[in-house]
Order: sequence, then structure tokens, then C-alpha cells
Amino acid sequence: MAAEAYKRIGAEEFDSLDFDAVTLLDLRDERDAQLSPAPGAINLPLDQIGTRLSDVPKDKPVVVFCKVGLWSEAIAEVLAERGYDVTHLEGGYNSYLGYLQGF
Repeated sequence: MAAEAYKRIGAEEFDSLDFDAVTLLDLRDERDAQLSPAPGAINLPLDQIGTRLSDVPKDKPVVVFCKVGLWSEAIAEVLAERGYDVTHLEGGYNSYLGYLQGF
């Protein structure tokens, strides 16, 4: 891929997002999503992505994340190839939780 088709943000920038202006796509399993929920996020565990990708609206930018950022980066590329305006949270939701706790 010549130019990256999606953007990347860190925990601090994620924290400053207007969550009403984006679609949050949470790839974590249901248990992790329930233990530390991302308010307003669509929880789409990775094992369901093939059958539920159409659940992700294209009307707003999508910010995708998983637990540590590995799977969400791959899915960000897939979404970008399918025409989504997509951003990947580097380090995953764990990095955001760490940021909130001052780590």
C-alpha cells in the first residue's frame, strides 16, 4: 500500500474526540467491553466482523479499537478499503484506560 488509507491517534487524542461526531467500533470480546465499556460504541467482536460489518454506518468517521491495537489496525485497513473514513486507536483501549489512570 503506497499511502496509508486510515489515520492513527493516541490515547490523548482519543480522549478529546467528540464521541457524538464519530462511530466508535469496539472489536474487543463482549466480556472486555462489559468490564470497561466505551460509551456509545458498537461492540463488534472480531469473530463476528465477517457477518456484521454492515452494522457499521458510513455516515460518520469510524474510530476502531481493540484491546491492545493489533486487530484494530488490520480492520482499519479493511474498512478504509471499503470506503470508510477510519481512524485506528494505537495501543488499543488498554492504552486509553492507562491514559485515564495517568500511566
